[in-house]
Amino acid sequence: LTTTTDGLWVLQVLSRTEVLAPELGLRPYLPSVETEQTVLNHPVAEELRSAAVINGHGDVDDILLEWLTVLSRRDVALLLDLRVPVPNERPDRVILARFAQWWVALERKGTTVRLTGIGVATSEKSATTLIGAQIQRVCGATHPASFRPVTLDTEDLLANVSDGDSLRSFLDKRRLDTDQVAVLSSAADTERSAHAGIVALQSGATRLIPTVEAGAVTLIDTAAGRLVSERVDGGGRTWMILSPGSEAAIAAAVQRMMRRLPARDAWHSHRKAI
Repeated sequence: LTTTTDGLWVLQVLSRTEVLAPELGLRPYLPSVETEQTVLNHPVAEELRSAAVINGHGDVDDILLEWLTVLSRRDVALLLDLRVPVPNERPDRVILARFAQWWVALERKGTTVRLTGIGVATSEKSATTLIGAQIQRVCGATHPASFRPVTLDTEDLLANVSDGDSLRSFLDKRRLDTDQVAVLSSAADTERSAHAGIVALQSGATRLIPTVEAGAVTLIDTAAGRLVSERVDGGGRTWMILSPGSEAAIAAAVQRMMRRLPARDAWHSHRKAI
């Protein structure tokens, strides 16, 4: 289903779904003042009726209702935040949500939203494969950059790098080869590279808000190809590992991130307490 933020709000009210995907900054639903009759009088409701998304009584299509349920009752999710140097058709933000074994994607670009059922996964392997396919769909397929992986001390990087010149000086001091310096310099140039940050979320680990895994995975597309960056803690320090962004490398990095959630290796099947 492709609609607007208002259209999704209409479905939210009609399905009595109070919380959907707050990370996407959607129009809020206020149950105390927004009734079914209120939204059925909204102009977008007629568009939804014409598309058979809702019927004349305001009932939401059963499949869409299931997708909304997955989003509202999610156990875990991944949030993708895309930043591109030039406008394109890709969404700004995407959430991939799992409830039990069902997965749903909700994308937003401006006021346009797209809701899609993306499959069922009953094992870690199938869940990882499903997520990988969605990342490739959202970000597009491209070849991995060719360079030897680089590990950087995150604290040193933040303390010493503020612009392109300081980055080159920082990299030169670490005795990186020419290809490594060129690729990393290109990745840091936000006017010429596209970035997709991926964050893991788990509901129910704390009472009020989802648990957000601190170590995000980032895909970076440059003229030289795609890189994948991940954060690793070790030896009392935090490290940034940058590698060629092959599908296998991205899948492995995302799986490691998901395993750092409170559910650990059960992230693909863990159910939150109700």
